Amino acid sequence: MPDAELNRRLRDAVERILSDAEVEVGICRDKRIITLTGRVPTRGLQISIEDAVGRLAGGFTIVNQVKVEPPLYCRTVRLH
Repeated sequence: MPDAELNRRLRDAVERILSDAEVEVGICRDKRIITLTGRVPTRGLQISIEDAVGRLAGGFTIVNQVKVEPPLYCRTVRLH
């Protein structure tokens, strides 16, 4: 697959995962290494991004430097 096509597919896959979140994730390719950077609110998003990139970029080493930073507010839940 040509480099431009892989880059487009990676970007599209990450954008689909982050469609509802207001965050940005960077994807940097250098030879056979793909580095992911940015910040997301949950560990689930972090894992989903890495998994999606890994499925599309078989044979590449994925370095996930995406940080998990939950929102600063905390909801109170009362159980009765």
